[in-house]
Amino acid sequence: MALEGTIKDFGLPDIFQLIGLQRKTGTLTLSNDKENVTVAFENGMVVMADSSSKRLEDRLGNVLVKQGKLGKERLEEALETQKQTLQRLGHILATNSYITGKDLRDALQVQVSQIVFKVFRWRDGNYNFAPADSVDYDRENFTPMSADFILMEGIRMVDEWPIIEKKIPSMDIVFRPVVEPSMIDVGSGGEEGSSGTDTKRGSGASNKIRLTIEEERIYRKVDGVRTVQAIIDATGSAEFEVCRSLFDLLNRNIIASGGVGITPESGEEASETFVSSTPGYIVVGLVVLLALAGLWAQLRSPFAVTGLAPWLQTAYSRLVDGAGFSRLHRLDRAVQAYHLMKGSLPQRLEDLVTAGLVDPAFLTDTRSRPFHYVPSPGGYLLSAVDDRGKTLPGSVIERSVAGERP
Repeated sequence: MALEGTIKDFGLPDIFQLIGLQRKTGTLTLSNDKENVTVAFENGMVVMADSSSKRLEDRLGNVLVKQGKLGKERLEEALETQKQTLQRLGHILATNSYITGKDLRDALQVQVSQIVFKVFRWRDGNYNFAPADSVDYDRENFTPMSADFILMEGIRMVDEWPIIEKKIPSMDIVFRPVVEPSMIDVGSGGEEGSSGTDTKRGSGASNKIRLTIEEERIYRKVDGVRTVQAIIDATGSAEFEVCRSLFDLLNRNIIASGGVGITPESGEEASETFVSSTPGYIVVGLVVLLALAGLWAQLRSPFAVTGLAPWLQTAYSRLVDGAGFSRLHRLDRAVQAYHLMKGSLPQRLEDLVTAGLVDPAFLTDTRSRPFHYVPSPGGYLLSAVDDRGKTLPGSVIERSVAGERP
């Protein structure tokens, strides 16, 4: 299977889905102006990933040191052994009992997933998949990740990152605690108060802020000195999970921005283009966005409340239409994936569901109107229609295949 092109034409979710569906073995190379990333697949499962900006093994060793699980001296010894034996760094560390096998497996899983998920945020670049009979990876210490898991987490991350980046625009941002540790109550459940911040623990207990175990672990690393990247390294958790927890802590006024810190690895000051605190207009915009999203979810539920103000009706309508256009472009990529898999175009959009390329919900827009699809010997036409069946302006996607024009 020859698979190459640009990310703008064929999105990364579709690439991973296609490789997973066909259970391919080989190496996917992704590149842009700043970085080259390679992802190894075995039978459609992700088994390894590496980056030109920082090698996996360098990243692995540094993170284990920052977590306090490995001393710098032992890391240097292991690196020297690696030069002489050409063995994997992880194997050397585990064999010599410098770290436990669990530490190695956990660190590998996090580091590989971070490399993979990072490319889901790329807006442009090139891709090339080279099939192979087998790929080399640490079979003893790495558990393959399914393409479905990568897709689910990757798409979730892509949806949430733009909102998170409004308050965490750089990994060099420093946060400081606002709430005293004695006010923190650790637990995995419990409903929050009406403000979304404080929770009473029992009728006679004083107000305390309920955090999950993971949130509390991240909160303890916020000290007004560590950067976001330093917190990620110190916790050993995935970049996205840490940033999402920090975002939630910010929204609940448990932590606050403390300015821009020093990049731990380079020692250079971060760019001054990042502000030390989030501007008010961004906060207002974020609140409005979240409010509109909540209204959308409410109106789609069986307990929806009608009667929006005119300005909210307009905003809500635009939000729904935008989601519909997003589904349209998802279908477009699925049609291209189907053509790569089958060597021919689907005769109808339902064929995409049968092939496992889209969910049935994507066959209609967010107003439950079916999309219009017309295949031809030279290509296809795809568009959204209004309630009268007329094509919506700006929704027409017309593509040619096999070098012919429709």
